[in-house]
Amino acid sequence: MKKMGIYTQIAVSMTCAAAIVGFLIEGYERRAEINRMNDDLLAQADLTVSLISGLMIEPIIVQDTPVLESAISEALSSNGKLLSLIIKNDSGGVIAQAERDGAADDAAFRRFKRDIIVEGEAFGVMEIDWSTAEGQALINSKVSRTRYIILIAIFTLSAVFLLQIHFLIMRPLRNIHERMSAAIAGQAHARRPIASFASHEFKALDRSVDVLQRSFSERDERERALEIERENSDRANKAKSDFLANMSHEIRTPMNGVIGMTELMLETELDEDQRMYAETISSSGSALLAIINDILNFSKIEAGKTVLEPAPFDLQATIGDVVTLLSAKTRESSVEVVLRYDPELPTVFEGDVGRLRQVLTNIVGNAVKFTLEGYVYVDVTGVKSPGHYDLEIKVADTGIGIPNDRIDQIFNAFEQVDSSRNRQFEGTGLGLAISSKLLVLMGGRITVKSEGERGSTFAIELPLHTAPEIPPSTNNITVPLRGLRVLVVDDLELNRKILSERLASWDMVSVLASSGAEALKILERTEEKFDLIIQDYQMPQMNGEELACRIRSLASYKDTPLIVLSSIDQAMSISIKSKYSPCELLLKPVQSKSLRAAIVQSLQVNPNKPRHVKLPNVLNNPTAPLKILVAEDNKTNQFIVKKMMANSSMSLTFADNGHEALKKFAEIRPDVVFMDVSMPEMDGLEATQAIRKLETEMTYQHCPIVAFTANALQEDEERCLDAGMDGFLSKPITKKALLATIQHWTAPQARAINS
Repeated sequence: MKKMGIYTQIAVSMTCAAAIVGFLIEGYERRAEINRMNDDLLAQADLTVSLISGLMIEPIIVQDTPVLESAISEALSSNGKLLSLIIKNDSGGVIAQAERDGAADDAAFRRFKRDIIVEGEAFGVMEIDWSTAEGQALINSKVSRTRYIILIAIFTLSAVFLLQIHFLIMRPLRNIHERMSAAIAGQAHARRPIASFASHEFKALDRSVDVLQRSFSERDERERALEIERENSDRANKAKSDFLANMSHEIRTPMNGVIGMTELMLETELDEDQRMYAETISSSGSALLAIINDILNFSKIEAGKTVLEPAPFDLQATIGDVVTLLSAKTRESSVEVVLRYDPELPTVFEGDVGRLRQVLTNIVGNAVKFTLEGYVYVDVTGVKSPGHYDLEIKVADTGIGIPNDRIDQIFNAFEQVDSSRNRQFEGTGLGLAISSKLLVLMGGRITVKSEGERGSTFAIELPLHTAPEIPPSTNNITVPLRGLRVLVVDDLELNRKILSERLASWDMVSVLASSGAEALKILERTEEKFDLIIQDYQMPQMNGEELACRIRSLASYKDTPLIVLSSIDQAMSISIKSKYSPCELLLKPVQSKSLRAAIVQSLQVNPNKPRHVKLPNVLNNPTAPLKILVAEDNKTNQFIVKKMMANSSMSLTFADNGHEALKKFAEIRPDVVFMDVSMPEMDGLEATQAIRKLETEMTYQHCPIVAFTANALQEDEERCLDAGMDGFLSKPITKKALLATIQHWTAPQARAINS
């Protein structure tokens, strides 16, 4: 339906108002005229009664009907408005009456009844029917004339009113509306001044439009400035990403020579000083590489390019791996790393295990780094919620602690606890910042509590969904451990608690002893024999080896399986295992799966381990050499690869650019191609596309092409894969990584490489 304009709306409104006013005035006028007509008729009736009663009193008194009817007829003939006249006596009887011809057809009449009174005395009643047709016609005429006058007046007033509205309201309002619409739409509009006779409200509104136009103009200028800033920011971010990629490439390329040559050097015969120098170079190179990786990771997170890859994983095994790896740093100190995993918690969850491992490595690694004595305690608990578990991983240490004025800053990039301690505890200050941002991406968070010089406690809160159990890769048969009795010997109460919880989760019965002497007393006094003994190695007064010797001296425990746990690698001598057999040696912190496997092994239960098929070693098999094509323009990198493969029988072919790589690919038909991305004349991406095209045209079998590059960003890897490459090997490379890559891409042809 088409909407009405404001003029139409006003006209319709005024028409309705005029109709209502006209109807009311017309009704009032009609009622007034009817009242006047009734009054006139009543006066005429009274006059007629008075005249007839005065002139005909005697015939009325004597009831002379003929005379009266003659007089009534005369009265009817002399007055055309009289329709009928009846004279009645006091008792209501009719004395005389007369009626005009056709009076019965006249429906418009009034009947008047008047008493006949002469000199104050009543002589009867006279009834008169008086025609109102003429009066009604006159009333209608007057009402119509009034109606026309009203309509003319209303239309005249409406025209004047609309004209005034147009000049006083609509014209300035339209002008203001057009300016406002143009301002909102951002269009230019010539300002027409408001008429001087317009109301001050419209003038104020017009000034408000001026303010609105200025505001929109300033807004547009700000938006244009912001757009320019955004474009500059995008260019800066791209330049930053390009700079990081280029710096990564430029740093990794010489580092490939440093680390690669150092690794080769360590494989040669070196004296003690030379080996120390080489190991220092290697560790420094690895530390520098770790710094570069931290910076790249932080930059990717800041740029919003980090994507999580959720998959089922074993949380207990993951944390155990991290703790085992980091506990190696405490071998020469008195610090002990302890892990407790709540037995009531499931072990298999769904999440990005790589990112979680990175977070745990940063947090636990920091705790180990800043703890000079005491322990680092990792406690894993959780609460079941609808559809997931709210996990809490606490990492408590007895290290240097964090001052209260610095505790809110440690999650900032490049921040460390104290500048003076930076000289003792090296690092980029990115680990906690990266961990905090990764946890936010995973829907979790990290908090910290600390007292200066009294240790810190980091709490990781992370919601994870459970996942189906991952079948063990080395054990497909359930081991019956239910009901086995185990003696646990450890001087640290925390370790005893953790071991007892693990054993209880496997339905094993444990008895705890805090020292070697207490353990011997329990063995001597307990009538029921223990099926297994788990003991610590570092204990006061009586160490683990002395306790094992005393246990073996007891006749009842000569063949009882022993599991010896130690936090010092040097103490785990193989001679202990053979001397006190059956005996298993485990390095603390022991993972749950490792402990269970050791229990099974010590109890001589065969868990049906998978067979390992030994494939032919093509590195030392001259009859089946692998053909490797290396496209690399850097002579140092060519030399490193050549030296790494010096002891193998592989056939190495080098190409200095993409054109030469394509030519030699067609000549030798290699088994694997290592393709540098940045090369002159034709880069690695173009060369890969040319090789894939050649394979299609010549119907060659698909050849694995592995990117060999110093660019380590995710988009670099994706670009390589999009070009047709199969793998991605980031510089600087190591011999182990190189051999593993070759083995991975040649294993389907039943070729294995023993490094």
